[in-house]
Amino acid sequence: MAKEIYGALEIADREIRLIIGEYFNTRFNIIRVERENCRGISDFVITNKDAVKETVKSLVDKAAKVIGADIERLILLLPSVNFKRYPLKVAVKTQSGIINKNDVENAISKAMHTNIDRNILIINAVCVKYTCNGITYRRIPEREVADELIVDIDLLCADKSIGFDYVSILEELNIEVLDISLDMYAICKEAALFEQTVNQNIILLKIDYDTTSLALVSKGKLVNCDILYDGLNSIIQVVLDKYHLPFGVVDRLVKYNAHFDFDETVNNSIFAWKTSDGESKTISERELSSCIKNVTDEFVLKIKDACEPILESGDTEIVIVSEGAKMASLVKMIEEVTKATTKAYFPETLGGRDSSLTALLGSIYGYHDSIMINGNMTSSINLLQFSELVERKTNDTEGETLTTRIKNLFDSKNRGGKLDE
Repeated sequence: MAKEIYGALEIADREIRLIIGEYFNTRFNIIRVERENCRGISDFVITNKDAVKETVKSLVDKAAKVIGADIERLILLLPSVNFKRYPLKVAVKTQSGIINKNDVENAISKAMHTNIDRNILIINAVCVKYTCNGITYRRIPEREVADELIVDIDLLCADKSIGFDYVSILEELNIEVLDISLDMYAICKEAALFEQTVNQNIILLKIDYDTTSLALVSKGKLVNCDILYDGLNSIIQVVLDKYHLPFGVVDRLVKYNAHFDFDETVNNSIFAWKTSDGESKTISERELSSCIKNVTDEFVLKIKDACEPILESGDTEIVIVSEGAKMASLVKMIEEVTKATTKAYFPETLGGRDSSLTALLGSIYGYHDSIMINGNMTSSINLLQFSELVERKTNDTEGETLTTRIKNLFDSKNRGGKLDE
């Protein structure tokens, strides 16, 4: 059986992220995660194509070196800019009188010919439910006897120009686009949000540095998406302006040390440094929290205003992912202001327990689900190179006993010098 090794790429604001992993015994195991800052994107628009290409190539080359095989194809994530959903009900005649996956594939193919707005393109075609003989199913009713199958399909669409620009990055690097996925849909797949919306709505907030993507998930569907062009950077910038510390330092302080319950904050120093002229300075937890309180209040109120109509419509939960999920005080403040149950989501996959990787993982799960319908199992890497590498390593260790392997391990660690006595 061919190895199922897949990679996904996300061009996020301020950084580009790459995951490579393998499906084995129904589980997805991460082989490599690469991420690197990139200043070539602004509000999802590529402003410096050469910088983005250089960063993507760097990530791909690093991952390929570790894996020992070229990365030839990648799943590409696209932002939910200008999102639009086209709900369709597609009827197809079954080919043999018995429902199979080919009938579902025909329904999807028929749906893809729907006329849509010129400025958007179809990203995902999602099968919501299936109906045959008057009975509705959530899964494909394979082997059911029926002359006709009706499939409820949601066409999820997003900005065409952004999509073409992102795809062109991979094309110019001679990397094939294995699949394309909408970031908010992919997050719903990873976090199993569709299954949680039978009796409630979910507002999904993907809070990054410069942007916040909002999505409404209801009755098992991604209903709507919107973009708020504000994020953690508005909070971080206040600290940068006041203390003139490196961005990475302030980023960590804001995410992990800010608390807005001032009765619980302390005046103990949480960070100390020296200025360029040798002056020693410190910042306390209370000083940090006071510094960002007003701008954080403003940011949370923007989120509340955007979510207000949904919050008033019924039972609603808020789920926060990406960089904003790492700021516990922000999550708590959003819950207090909106009066809605609010939680941060972190993936449980070993090696990928970072909320900013949620969309990448979900895009791979979505692609794997599509394989169950179309059977097009294509790996991201050069499997011939990978097989040759595995074979060489197997031959190198043939005949070795466990004792020999342990001895060689210690020999390799000690080579070049003696152990300290």
